[in-house]
Amino acid sequence: MTRKLYMMRHGETLFNTQKRVQGWSDSPLTELGIAQAEAAGRYFRERGIVFEAVYSSTQERAVDTAKLVAQTDQVCQLKGIKEMNFGSFEAQPEHLLPKSHPGAKSFEDLLVPYGGEDLREVGKRVKASMDDVLANTSAQTILMVSHGAAMWGLVQYAIEEAFPMGIYFSNCSICEFALEGARLVLKAVINPLTGDVVTI
Repeated sequence: MTRKLYMMRHGETLFNTQKRVQGWSDSPLTELGIAQAEAAGRYFRERGIVFEAVYSSTQERAVDTAKLVAQTDQVCQLKGIKEMNFGSFEAQPEHLLPKSHPGAKSFEDLLVPYGGEDLREVGKRVKASMDDVLANTSAQTILMVSHGAAMWGLVQYAIEEAFPMGIYFSNCSICEFALEGARLVLKAVINPLTGDVVTI
């Protein structure tokens, strides 16, 4: 049996609705966010996917999403997959964020002067956390609930060449990975709320 790891973004939050930056700061899931997480859980169950291990970032929105998706309170929290630190822009309106360089696919290192993180460094810590989990659990099917920028950092750090253009991580979007030998390979990007699947 091929080991599978599903990394997904949390459901909609209060800050999402207010268009506020929500890096290391936190806000609760909205009623819609709860419904999204429950729908994502049904998506997995309808396909016979049962998680042997469930992880989330240490942030409330991810923990609550993981519990709803997997229908369990047994969620291991990992600092390594928490959201990107946006420095002095935390909890501020999104329109105040610095503009990306022309042609850039992300904030890159633009937030570092403001006390934030370099996006590729975020991706590096997310990948290290994933690798650590895979090395220290025998679970064959794993769920990890993380965050949009953290997942995008992972793409920029580890899988940019294989990632299709025009795809972004809406609430509850899922990256399906398979462990092929010692290598973690992205197989698909899934929107469980619409049923759309982009195979890689």
